[in-house]
Amino acid sequence: MLISVIVPVYNVEYYLRRCVESIRSQTYKKIEILLVDDGSTDGSNRICDALALRDKRIRVFHKENGGVSSARNLGIEQASGEYICFVDGDDWLDEDYFEKAVWVLKKEHPILLINNYVKDDGEGHIFCKFSPSPFLHFYASDAFFEMVKGIHFGWEPVASFYEANACKKVKFDSNIVFGEDLLFRFQFTQVNEGIYIYQYLPKYHYYKRIDSAVHSYPIYKKVDDLKVLEQVMSTTDKRTRQLLLCNEYVPRLLKDYFLGIHSNDYRNKKITKKLQNKIRQKIWCFYRENQLCLFLKLKLTICFFPQSIVKNLRQGYHTLKLFIKNK
Repeated sequence: MLISVIVPVYNVEYYLRRCVESIRSQTYKKIEILLVDDGSTDGSNRICDALALRDKRIRVFHKENGGVSSARNLGIEQASGEYICFVDGDDWLDEDYFEKAVWVLKKEHPILLINNYVKDDGEGHIFCKFSPSPFLHFYASDAFFEMVKGIHFGWEPVASFYEANACKKVKFDSNIVFGEDLLFRFQFTQVNEGIYIYQYLPKYHYYKRIDSAVHSYPIYKKVDDLKVLEQVMSTTDKRTRQLLLCNEYVPRLLKDYFLGIHSNDYRNKKITKKLQNKIRQKIWCFYRENQLCLFLKLKLTICFFPQSIVKNLRQGYHTLKLFIKNK
């Protein structure tokens, strides 16, 4: 069974060798590694070419910068394995990761095998937020609901093995810069019936660095995830919609709004006004949600005040928190 490993590469020259070496040194050897250089401006492109010379299983694709979604899409198109997995260019794997997963793929032939990941700072501090569990089997709608719950696994595209033909039915939306992961997983479950399996296997190391692209996104780009959530909630079942609304949509809507009122960027200010209008238009729908906590409903109410007052209230709140903490 051939596994296609897709690695989107953009300006990760300090991490790329560690990532690729962890894939090359897997105890399960029947793999192909697709390095998709998304127009890197550092030395990542040259590192890709050098790595390909060392291992015939590596194929390199250079393209103009179009974002991680377009890089993953190119990798999906070029993949020739029976299963596809994604590994980000600054992450890495335990050497027996594939071996521990492939036996499940061979035995069960799932549409999607979902594992989980550990957060790793690269200095030995490892944390897995997901609860251990025996094997779990789902059909598509239940699998997505579990992704939203986030107890055993999330909706990140990594740390998973996608049946190749099923994966090729879906594309990452390259017009979305934030929230594309959720949309991809949702659309995957919408078009692919079959067995989804969860295996507790925390052997994917997710390196959360402060200089990654996602942390530099301005608010006017981050609101893409609100659009994704609205799209998903409009077509999913009631229980998933309610969970997304209360646990994801409203908290993110409030967070983006409160961050926006402190921004001096005119684009952020413009989108912040739109967020305030959205809150005012939907406030009674939010109030009627029994699962929405009282604290969030209070914060929604505050959004009716003029932005200058809200800004002063938040500054006072954080000053009080700091005073209590240091007391």
